[in-house]
Amino acid sequence: MSHKIKHFYEFGEFRLDVENATLWRDGKLVQIFPKALEILVLLVGRGGAVVSREELLEKVWRDAYVEESNITYTVSLLRKTLNENGKKNFIQTVPKRGYRFVADVREVTEENEKAQIAAAAPLDLPAVDSSPVEQPNSIEQPKTQEPTPQAEIRWHFIAIILLSLLFTTSFAVWWSFGDRKGLSSVPVTQRNIRTVAILPLKTLTENEHGKALSLGLTDSLISRLGSLNHFAVRPLNSVKDYAEAGKNPLEFGAELKVDAVLEGTLQIAENRLRVNVRLWDVRDGAQLWQGSFDETESDFFNLLDGISTKVTRSLVSSLIENDRRLLRKRDTENREAFQAYWRGQYFLEKRNPEKALAEFRQAINLDPNYALAYTGLADAYIWQASFTSDADDALYEQAKTATGKALELDPNLADAHSSLARIKYLYDWDWASAEASFRRALELNPNSSNAHQYYARLLTTLGRYDEALGEIYKARELDPRSSDLGIPLAAILEKQGKFDEALKIAESTLEMDKDSGFARRVAGKMYLLKGDYAKVIEMGNKLFPNREKTDFAWTSMLATAYGKNAQPDEATVMRSHLQKMALTDPKSLYFLAMHDAETGRPEEALDALGKCLEMREERMIWTKDEPRFANLKEDARFQEILRKMNLAD
Repeated sequence: MSHKIKHFYEFGEFRLDVENATLWRDGKLVQIFPKALEILVLLVGRGGAVVSREELLEKVWRDAYVEESNITYTVSLLRKTLNENGKKNFIQTVPKRGYRFVADVREVTEENEKAQIAAAAPLDLPAVDSSPVEQPNSIEQPKTQEPTPQAEIRWHFIAIILLSLLFTTSFAVWWSFGDRKGLSSVPVTQRNIRTVAILPLKTLTENEHGKALSLGLTDSLISRLGSLNHFAVRPLNSVKDYAEAGKNPLEFGAELKVDAVLEGTLQIAENRLRVNVRLWDVRDGAQLWQGSFDETESDFFNLLDGISTKVTRSLVSSLIENDRRLLRKRDTENREAFQAYWRGQYFLEKRNPEKALAEFRQAINLDPNYALAYTGLADAYIWQASFTSDADDALYEQAKTATGKALELDPNLADAHSSLARIKYLYDWDWASAEASFRRALELNPNSSNAHQYYARLLTTLGRYDEALGEIYKARELDPRSSDLGIPLAAILEKQGKFDEALKIAESTLEMDKDSGFARRVAGKMYLLKGDYAKVIEMGNKLFPNREKTDFAWTSMLATAYGKNAQPDEATVMRSHLQKMALTDPKSLYFLAMHDAETGRPEEALDALGKCLEMREERMIWTKDEPRFANLKEDARFQEILRKMNLAD
């Protein structure tokens, strides 16, 4: 039987398994983003030699066009993964050259008794012996002639070529067959599944009850399986629009960049829930497992427990007791409270906070100890404060109360820490406490794309742009289909003065979501900052043919663009419209300050900013590095405003 020598690299408390693309720390699997792992493999394999930035781009991002800044962000992620306690330095930056791995590395080998080409078993191809080729005297020769030394060398050479051709052909046939047929005979536990997407169950009814129930089942499965840390599970935000995408599960899974997807249907009939689910390997199209479940609605949690356990068993060879405990964890024992909570989430997703608030309150009435429902309540209040003209003070105070109750009930609820962090950031302007809460939320749930992106926004406010970009790229890696994540990325690039790059991000976001009002606003602002005022006017008039309905952001940009484009009458009309809105809406007042700062009205701009400061207008968090305030940066009153927000010394 052939022996296969497996190679590992060990450094510090880590073991790097290159063959299976995994990293282990003290015997436990480490969660690491794929690109960071590829960089680690390349650096460790060079034995301390410098790897240039050009080579990293070529080998790690060979199939995509990215900026060199991606290297910096990904290396930063890798350093954080390796250096959790801040005590060790594994990677050295070599200025103007690249990076090298500076830790002591030990190469370890282990023999594996399996044949080298056992993977070709699905075709029953003959295994090729990896032992040295026998000498030519073992090959039948003509008896009339003794083999010469030259003949022995020639036959030896020919035998090697023939064996090489046989191996190459066998492997090519196996690979081709596997790519087409799915290699269904390869056990699931040997498929090295590292990323999974759980798609919302398709309902046979279009009512809100069915959709909310599907959403709740999906997120509960995501939370339970994700808590095991056996594999990365895509967050709900990245899968929630599966039904509207018009794609089959394999196509959708490929866009999510996962190894496996779980999809199925939910039927509600006569107080019974019937669920059929299938697990697919996205890489070769193999169906790995399927299951059917039938329970009464009153036995809903038993249904959830059964699906969670059986799906996990289909992916993991064995479960320890802690795994079983996590798979049975319930946020509430009240089925009606659970369903009310998910109806609230459904309405919040539809941007209807009033209906969402009613459902979250109903969930709390049904189960006063339902911590997650208090978090939903807080999020609905935050949404209202951010996107309506309602009084921010009262809404944020109510959000703070709800979050405090959630944490009182469950101090380890990641969603509650994330909600509290947003309140501290958006309203309290307590940057240090906000950062601590974001870090705690991500410690409890590193797969939260929302927590990563809002942490990135905080870091942007604080001018820590490299760290902010790192967090955004984490969020995008977790949620690759999200068009929303382009907006905070563009904001970071804008603060760095990279207007062309920010414009490209906005345009690519619009390709994903042509109706994204935020992306159109970012694109318009980039044209404004680049001095293309005619383009701003063209976009604004196309979006708002009725001037009376122009929103505050576009009114502000159009007022400036008309003024800079030698159209003073039009500029006056737009500024008057903005002034009228600003009388009752602090958001409009903030955008009036931007316009006045750009058009030679510094006193008016500073007065408006002073009022926004008193009202704690949320958009003040962007003031320090806002390009439209460039003319105010040296003004003492402007610096005093920043000091009051703890954004200046």
